[in-house]
Amino acid sequence: MSVLKDLPRRALGAGKAWLPKHEIYIDRGIIILNKPPGLVTQGTSAVDSDSKSPHALRTDFDSVLHDLKRKYNSETTPFPIHRLDKATTGALVLARTKAFAQQLAQQFHSHTVEKSYFALVRGGAKTFPVGSGEIQGDLYINDGRVSVKKPKPFGDSESRTARTGWEVLASSSSAPISLVRFQLYTGLKHQLRVHAASALGAPILGDTLYGSARLSPQIATITHIPQDRLFLHSSSITFQRFRRDGQHKRFQLTVMAPLPRDFVVICGDLGIPLEENVVKGGVFVDGQVAENGQVSSIEGKWLLSR
Repeated sequence: MSVLKDLPRRALGAGKAWLPKHEIYIDRGIIILNKPPGLVTQGTSAVDSDSKSPHALRTDFDSVLHDLKRKYNSETTPFPIHRLDKATTGALVLARTKAFAQQLAQQFHSHTVEKSYFALVRGGAKTFPVGSGEIQGDLYINDGRVSVKKPKPFGDSESRTARTGWEVLASSSSAPISLVRFQLYTGLKHQLRVHAASALGAPILGDTLYGSARLSPQIATITHIPQDRLFLHSSSITFQRFRRDGQHKRFQLTVMAPLPRDFVVICGDLGIPLEENVVKGGVFVDGQVAENGQVSSIEGKWLLSR
């Protein structure tokens, strides 16, 4: 029996068959998951000191990686290339070999990977004097809390420059909620959450760390907002891939992760339109939809039924 069936229901959502629901794309070098909320994307090498025969304590994410290795009869466990916060959903890239892990890690390091996020934020059309822009400046990290303001005293705090592009796609006419697309140019801890709350004045829906827990009573009459749920979704990721032969070997591969059902339902209740590709996800080669979800040059395929 798969160890994934024993993962917390909160992390997995409804149902027990984890991989078929959350594994969305595979090719000869990578696997992409549609991460659910509640899953921590970091393994552990902690040692069980109480055991006479110490062994590594397996986290939920370790179990996911283990089952993927077993499913594909791989020699190595898939390598996580980046992380998503526990509460964030969406596209999570794993490398199937160490060589591909190094290639993709280099692209992340050189900031050539494009990452697009969708978020429901607490603010209507009047919240945004302009419809798009870019946020750039230092983020300060102090005792695990992130801020755009330098703490006093500065002490052991650290600062790093962060860049975020943003665009308001739609605002509800019935409640102060908007759909915003974020382009993540740097990937710092809680970057999008802090930029939404502090720079835009529109905290992400469900973010009680950087925004108020109290919602407008008006919202409850229109739709149901689950508790302990952050509506931030890693919608798409784009990076360079290479064909083994042909005149144009290098191309851009984009994989879009389907929106969670509760995200879609809330948008419907609030009258916020969504494009079909955003809802259902898919695979794109150089910006064009891959026919039948297939990328034959790299043995790639979309794993969900459309």
